Amino acid sequence: MDRTQKIRQFVEERFLIDFGGEVTAESDLFKAGVIDSFGYIQLMSFLEDEFSLRITDEEILGNIFVSLDGIDAFVAAKLAEGDVLCAD
Repeated sequence: MDRTQKIRQFVEERFLIDFGGEVTAESDLFKAGVIDSFGYIQLMSFLEDEFSLRITDEEILGNIFVSLDGIDAFVAAKLAEGDVLCAD
């Protein structure tokens, strides 16, 4: 399963939605009522754990994760930058 599929599966299972109907990969998940602030924190925790990312408070509070496409692009950029946690 690739990165995009992992993120999509997490969002669908955690928030009980299916992408492709009224909610698409481009939909604002907050405005669509899919995710709230608690869900946002769960999502950030998942991204950090699943992809070993280091996500700063500024990034978390920046509300850049409003769509599946945006989330995926952010994770891809973090991975490309090598901004990951070191495996000890």
